[in-house]
Amino acid sequence: MLRLWRGKKKNPHGLSGIISMLRYFELFVMFDRMDQNDDRRLGFGEFTDALPQLEKWGVHVYYPEAQFNQIDKNGGGMILFDEFADWAIQYSLDIEDDDDDPDDDFQNFGSNLSSMHIGTLLCASFWCARGQGGPPKRMKGHFTRGRTFDYNKLAEAMPSGRSRLEFARRDEMFRLFDPNGNGYLSLAEVDKGIRDILRLDDLFDAKPAIMRAFQASKNAHKGRSRLGADYVTRSEFRLLLEYLRRYFELFVMFDRVDEGDDRRINEQEFISAGHKLEAWGLTVADLPGEFKKVDKNGGGQILFQEFCDWALEKHLSESVPP
Repeated sequence: MLRLWRGKKKNPHGLSGIISMLRYFELFVMFDRMDQNDDRRLGFGEFTDALPQLEKWGVHVYYPEAQFNQIDKNGGGMILFDEFADWAIQYSLDIEDDDDDPDDDFQNFGSNLSSMHIGTLLCASFWCARGQGGPPKRMKGHFTRGRTFDYNKLAEAMPSGRSRLEFARRDEMFRLFDPNGNGYLSLAEVDKGIRDILRLDDLFDAKPAIMRAFQASKNAHKGRSRLGADYVTRSEFRLLLEYLRRYFELFVMFDRVDEGDDRRINEQEFISAGHKLEAWGLTVADLPGEFKKVDKNGGGQILFQEFCDWALEKHLSESVPP
């Protein structure tokens, strides 16, 4: 039957119903191989045990727990066949040895085929994002107070390089951030991905940094789609990861200077932070004069966006010594 599927899928004018059935039959072969307990469900242990097999079928999973949670759309802690089929089709999984002898693939579960529901073979669920938790908790007090930040860990979580490995990790991460598969990321999807996929609580709490990174990366690559100007596309995702790391660091620096915890820096706070600014790479003798340069709108307060523009121009960094 798999040979028939192979032949028919090359022929777009074949019987689509038969092709669909054979495709889901192939997916059931994969599912059954992973289902060690033979209970028509996949637990997390079975999923992780099957990672080498999944790689042979065409997908390398870099984030197994996050991937498992997204496949498990109903949040029941187990992957059902229709959930697996949706995911396998999205990633174009393909049995590597199905052109040999398909009877070898099926002989171990052929006796169970009669008990299989036809609906399970012919139908796959629509993808839907699972809502989790309530609204984010509002930050109270200084963001940096009582916290330590590992910038190396943050950089490791953001595969923004151009190597094959980082490209593969980034590709999987984008798919996890984009549960509906439309190729566009909204601000809410980025926010949710930071919390549920990357699990970077400090970054998730730094909402101004997330907003600045999103605004800086969206529409960076001009496209033909009218949606591209309002969302982050796959081609802009690498920039988003870079900006998230950079603007998070700037938000930490901004908060260290903002002694009043009002999301603004007045002139006295700026001057009092002279030693910090110097440690971050600033070399200027006239701090009051520099304050006026940063305060572009002349309001007497430095806002986060103004601080970012200035700090980037001056190449200030807390993580990289001057």
